[in-house]
Formats: sequence, C-alpha cells, structure tokens
Amino acid sequence: MDSHELQITSETRDIIIDSNSPFSPYMLPQDSYPGPTHLDDMDFNQTYAARVASTPLTPEELGLVRGHLRDIFHEEASTLLRCDRSFLTGWTRHLEMASAPQHQDSGTMHWFPNICDYANKQTAVYFVGGGPKPDSVGHHHGYMDYRLGCYIYRTWHVLHGGRPNLQRQHFFAKALRLPKSEAASWSIPGLVAAHRRLCDAAAARLGSEVVRLRCADTASDAFPQPVGTAQTWREHGLSLAHLFRAVVLVADEHVLPAECPVLPVPDISGHNQHWRVAEWLEWLMPECSVLIVRTGDDAHLSRPVSFERLIREGKTIPLGVEESRLAKEFDVVRVKIGPAMRFLLRLQAQEEAAIPSLRQASAMLTEEREGACHAWAESVLQHASLKEVGVDGNRFTWEAVRRMWAERDGDIFNHGLEDETRLTPLYSWYGLR
Repeated sequence: MDSHELQITSETRDIIIDSNSPFSPYMLPQDSYPGPTHLDDMDFNQTYAARVASTPLTPEELGLVRGHLRDIFHEEASTLLRCDRSFLTGWTRHLEMASAPQHQDSGTMHWFPNICDYANKQTAVYFVGGGPKPDSVGHHHGYMDYRLGCYIYRTWHVLHGGRPNLQRQHFFAKALRLPKSEAASWSIPGLVAAHRRLCDAAAARLGSEVVRLRCADTASDAFPQPVGTAQTWREHGLSLAHLFRAVVLVADEHVLPAECPVLPVPDISGHNQHWRVAEWLEWLMPECSVLIVRTGDDAHLSRPVSFERLIREGKTIPLGVEESRLAKEFDVVRVKIGPAMRFLLRLQAQEEAAIPSLRQASAMLTEEREGACHAWAESVLQHASLKEVGVDGNRFTWEAVRRMWAERDGDIFNHGLEDETRLTPLYSWYGLR
C-alpha cells in the first residue's frame, strides 16, 4: 500500500441501513397496499386516469398487468435512488463528491469515508481540472459534473435494458475528485497512484472491518434486508468490484470538445421548463468524452486490458501532446462517454465468461432481484383480488391497468416514472438548470 499502513478500527460497529437506500433499494411484499392518490397528477395521461377498470381482468389482461407491475417495481427503485445523496450531491465537486486518499509522509493513513459507497462499483470516474480553483469547477458550454452523472445513470440503465442490479450498492461508478493538494497540478501518474492508494485502503477496510447492519425501521419494507449478525463488509456482500482496480475514467478540462457541435445552453426560464433543458441535454451530453486509463493493476483479470478494439472501430479521439507521451506508459485513450461505458460492459462480460465465480455471482444477483420482483408483483395482485379492494383500490394495479390501456393505444400513461425504464430523457435531478 505505497509503504503506508492503513489504520483500521477493531471494534464492531452497528450500521443503520435506511429503506430505499443503495443497499436496499427494492420493495418487499406487503399484506395490503394503499389506494391511488392524486389522480389528476400532471404526469398522468388523463385520458386513462378518468376511466374505471372493469373486474375481473381477463387472463390476457392479467398477464399484461403483471408485466407492468414488474416495470413499476424497478422504476420505483431507480427513481428513489436518484434522490439519494450519493447520487444527488455525490456527483458534484463543490458539494459532497468524495476525495481519494491523500498522499502522506507519515506511516499511517487515516481514511474513513462511508466505505459502503466504494463497494460494488465497476470503476471510478475522476473529475479533474477546471482551472486554478478545481473545486469551483469552471464549466463551460452548459456542462456540469452532475449533468454528466445524470447521463451516466441513464446510459447505465440503457445498457442493462432498464433493469440493472441495484442492490448492495451496485452501480457503474464512484465519482471521485483528487485531494485539493493534488488537484491543481494533476497528472496521469499521480492519479493512478492515488487510485492505487484508494483501492488498497478500501479493500483493507471492506475485508477487515466487522459491522452489524440493521434496518432503520424494524417494519422496513425494503429489500434486501440486511443480516443483523456481525460480519465483515465483504461477508455482507460489499466488496471491491472486479474491474475497479484495473480501469478508471477521467473527466478533465477537455470533457467537451473545443468546438462543440451543440450550441451552448439555451436561455430557458420559467415554470416547468426543465424538460426543454432535458431535450437540449440529449444532444449535448453524448458529446462528452473521458480518458480511459489502464492502471496496470490488472493481474487478477483473465487477460490484460486492451484498447485495440476501440482503436480499430474508430471510437478514440486524438490525445493531447502530454497525454500521448504518457499513453505509452499507462495505456490511455480518449473516447466519448457512451463508448467508454460500453467498453467496460464488454470487459465485465469477458471476465464473467472466463471466471466462473464472477459469472455465478452475477447470476445470483439477477436471480435475487427477479425473485424479489416476482414476489412483490404477486403480492400486489393478491391484494387487488380481494373483493373489497379490486384493481382500482390498489395504487399499483390502478396504474398498471392504465399503463396497459395506454400501451394498447401506442401511448404512455405515466410520463414521470415510465420514462425511467423506457429510457427517454432522464435529467430530473434537482438543480438541473
């Protein structure tokens, strides 16, 4: 660990896991569910909201409603997680974006962030540059760190068909910045060294610290439920992801090209105008590029990381003079953010194909999520089947039936939530404008 010893606490700590958190993002089955509210919600297509459902549903309708309930199960988790602080403020440098461990001359490294946030992330995105005051993030042309975070969140859903595994902190990346002492004059060698320090420190904590995870509410309806016994973070299912050591992304001062083909942010103001900003961002954010840096810490991979396919397919963007010089030592390419994410997805698939334990772990996550989804949807249908409830007396079946009607007409019923997994503009984080 770069000749530094990490100081690790020895006592067992109790950690409170909130409902709908990145650890437990999904809904558990309940005996009963509330009825629909706010039927005149502006996100609802009123053509269908005003209609009354006939019961019982036909077998064909029941199958369609069951499918829409499964969509709702995933949409609810995705929507709530976007409002979690790890996403909401954790992707902004001047708010709560985490810092990599600082290089220290002393023999002991003191580094105690919320270690959960570092677990089960495929890679790290380092935000660097931005002028003499890096934390002020001197953005231009409408680019902002958290807008890139929105786009990454949305693209990650696209790449997983709208249903990524979210449980136990799983996500594409951890947003990071360099310590202030290193940020002003950052370099690729310095960044790689900082990332190695971070990986060593995080792996040591996840594998050594013993904690008890407890629900904030004993009647929590969130899934998965934490195991209340004292175990290491790793034994609780929180560990450093397979690719995290090997590859990092860097969003630097060249994140947008000098001559961007998309015009600067439009002057849009007024009530409910954020969707016009979202439409503009649909054009701007795919133009963002990042550096993909091979750290050299990939001996645990089935084969060394290679950028040959990206180069062969013409996905790379020319590097600057200094970047080109360092590329020979560290293996660095610049690509747009979409291809960068697809590259890591293919790399993960390649590793899972080569390493049975990785493949099994991924399959178990998917099976766990799908099993939870099935159990929840069936419990909703069971409640709605009660004579005194009916499909219009349960908020979830009420909506699922109207989604079914709208889908038959080639329409959308809930423009607010269905956009999450149907993968239309996803930029409704706070502070969008």
